[in-house]
Amino acid sequence: MKKIYKLFFPAAALLLSLTGCSNQEPFITAGPDDTPRFLAPSSIEGNVQTNVSQTREEMFNMEVVVTPAKYTTIEWIADGHVLGTGTTFESYFEAGNYELIIKATTQAGKQAYRIVKLSISALADDPSFNNKEKNRWLNPGQPLTIEGNNLAGVKSLIFTPIINEETPLTDEPIEVSCIASEDGNSVAVTLPEEMACGSYRVSAVKDEAERFGLGLVTVSNEKYVDPDVEQKFLWEGSKVINWGDSNIRISAEQLADVPVGTTLYINYTLPEAEYHAMRITTDYWDYEIVPQFDITGETPNPFGFEYTEEIQQKVQEEGAMLIVGFGYEVQGIYYEALSPNAETVLWELEPVSINWGDSNVLLTAEQLAYVPSDVTIRVYFEMEDADYHAMRITSNWWDYDFVTQFDITEETPMPYEFTYTAEHQQKAQEQEGMLIVGFGYKVTKVAFKN
Repeated sequence: MKKIYKLFFPAAALLLSLTGCSNQEPFITAGPDDTPRFLAPSSIEGNVQTNVSQTREEMFNMEVVVTPAKYTTIEWIADGHVLGTGTTFESYFEAGNYELIIKATTQAGKQAYRIVKLSISALADDPSFNNKEKNRWLNPGQPLTIEGNNLAGVKSLIFTPIINEETPLTDEPIEVSCIASEDGNSVAVTLPEEMACGSYRVSAVKDEAERFGLGLVTVSNEKYVDPDVEQKFLWEGSKVINWGDSNIRISAEQLADVPVGTTLYINYTLPEAEYHAMRITTDYWDYEIVPQFDITGETPNPFGFEYTEEIQQKVQEEGAMLIVGFGYEVQGIYYEALSPNAETVLWELEPVSINWGDSNVLLTAEQLAYVPSDVTIRVYFEMEDADYHAMRITSNWWDYDFVTQFDITEETPMPYEFTYTAEHQQKAQEQEGMLIVGFGYKVTKVAFKN
């Protein structure tokens, strides 16, 4: 089958084939002051939303019937962009998840709407971004590495803003050059410093102007706060540093639990002073952990340095680490560690609508090779509008069940958790991985917790 590289571009409302209002006028007796009603299709009649899943190669199309037909206009809206008007709409969409709003407005200003939740899946060899929240949190004006798959050959990224009342961004997309890694597992990019903060839908551009949907990202000037990481403070307070007269001492006992390779951070401010200099040394003042340097507007805040094995040894020998220098005020010294509820992500790409053998999530034997036995595996999911909802977790050969098939109900915990036993571990290696199958739900992430 020949691939169709027609892609959805909200700002320009490309690839739309629209018709005007239907010549049919159902319920002609309805007047201009009546509230609009959706009469067809039956899949959305009386419902706020319906769900449609398809690949990016398939064209989405729908026709609606509303009353009063003579006095009502129809708009098809996604990401805050009006894609077309009229009772009939058809378009190709890039891979990703969309809420397509069908808004009916009468001449009197009365409105009704329906929502179609579109899940557009990529093809197996399409470029994609990993779905980790941290990977999709982008700071403008800074060099960024965005992780993903099949990114070799990607030359640029197009950011199309999501328009809403909270983030009234411009309609214009922004194209930014990028450099893909040789293995295709990441791209390096720097967003314009003046880029407005908010949500954007991202497209990858490859050779011959081929475009591929990569889903949504957040552009923010704020540092990403990882919910799985907590700050462990070695010292908190407020102290102006003035060499031997006023410094901060972190004892060897306080540092005993800090792992080698950890980054230690110092939060500080710069009060008015003759000069500003930082030095980090030991209790004897004879070993330079961080040699003295001038603090300027370019110095990172918090300032971080690696706690190496050599530093650990010197601190234990000499009893403590000293934060010294002049002209700055310290508010805290800390390092980051995984929180007790932290988890390791095994799979987190674009959400997959589960439909037995046609659409499932595979965790390969390689992915599972380093998962220890007796940990808790978590399957994050969303229930979809479907005839039934069932989950089964089986091997890649479909003849060994990690979790026997069961019905998903509103009482099913989310995420769904099960213990990954030593027997599971063995079967996953023997039978080439683990499959999450079933029907009527969408998998968003798979992780494990010790």
